[in-house]
Amino acid sequence: MKTVISILTAFFLAVPTLSMAATCPDKVLVQKAVKKIFRRDIKVVKIKPSQIPGLCQAQVKLQGQNRLLYTDSEGKFLITGQIFRVADGTNMTRETIHDLNRFTNSDLDTLKGLTAFTVGNKGPVVYFVTDPQCPYCKKAEAILMPMAEAGELQVRVLLFPLPFHKGAKQECISIVCDNKGLEGLRARYKSDNQCEAGKKKVEDTLNFLHKKGISGTPTYIFPDGRYHSGVLRKDSLEKRLGIDQGTSTANK
Repeated sequence: MKTVISILTAFFLAVPTLSMAATCPDKVLVQKAVKKIFRRDIKVVKIKPSQIPGLCQAQVKLQGQNRLLYTDSEGKFLITGQIFRVADGTNMTRETIHDLNRFTNSDLDTLKGLTAFTVGNKGPVVYFVTDPQCPYCKKAEAILMPMAEAGELQVRVLLFPLPFHKGAKQECISIVCDNKGLEGLRARYKSDNQCEAGKKKVEDTLNFLHKKGISGTPTYIFPDGRYHSGVLRKDSLEKRLGIDQGTSTANK
């Protein structure tokens, strides 16, 4: 975060005459700048004023994922990093990226077909992206699964083995092939059954979620298409899903 603040400070010092209501540079100009600096296949999709007066936001697409860069009114500077709102600590860059990569109704239908197993059969649907070796996922499961078992929500599990967890992919495939469900996830079940259907489901899940900008676990995908990466407390889940906290029955 200190690096981001330093970058922004240097930027504004370097452009002392920048109008606080500056217009944004042409998309073609920014595209040339991006190509010159990064030398990668990054497509500039849209340029508009950011939430910070005088700073422009460039929506770019890299490997199918929407990302953000920032620039000045003339396109002379490119800034990478994240902007935080001091008042409440909100990561404004991350929130905007999540909105840009929001899951459509069609995307949610795709997730339904990628679901490894479901816990619960009542209430709003939450897609839960997890890895059997992820310790933070276990903390999230300890909050999420009792809510599903209490009928407050439905959890559709998406198996997303992280590349640095040795054997996690094989575990995920085994859970699908042998239909081991939540019990298998909790026990890190693994067998020699690496069926083609299981391999395909896990690979398709990895590929699709990567394209949507998801790279870590645990991640929650909500009915409105928004997602959150990192463990959420029970009250935060209830708030996002519109569950009446006064009538909630699962343990907090």
